[in-house]
Amino acid sequence: ADFGGEVERVLSMVDGVVLLVDAVEGPKTQTKFVLQKALKHPKMKPLVVINKVDRPAARDPGEVENDIFDIFATMATNDEQLEYPTLYASGKAGFCARSLEEAKSENR
Repeated sequence: ADFGGEVERVLSMVDGVVLLVDAVEGPKTQTKFVLQKALKHPKMKPLVVINKVDRPAARDPGEVENDIFDIFATMATNDEQLEYPTLYASGKAGFCARSLEEAKSENR
């Protein structure tokens, strides 16, 4: 099957989706494609994880979050989908935090 068909098949089996976005590159084209498919399911609960927040080349705070929100705002099928939690992480360093400040602190 093609990629789009596989995405639809998997989405029919879940009630939530984790949107993983790179803090350096921001949302990519394939991110938008998959999120659009996911948000067509009105009961889909999204969770956003911004990864690589520890990188020196990470974009300015708020920039990636704004890009993500803009995507959600154009694709959400209901207001509940705009109330997604966001986590800040570094897979390489092995941490995940509820705020960017916590993620960047030495005491995480």
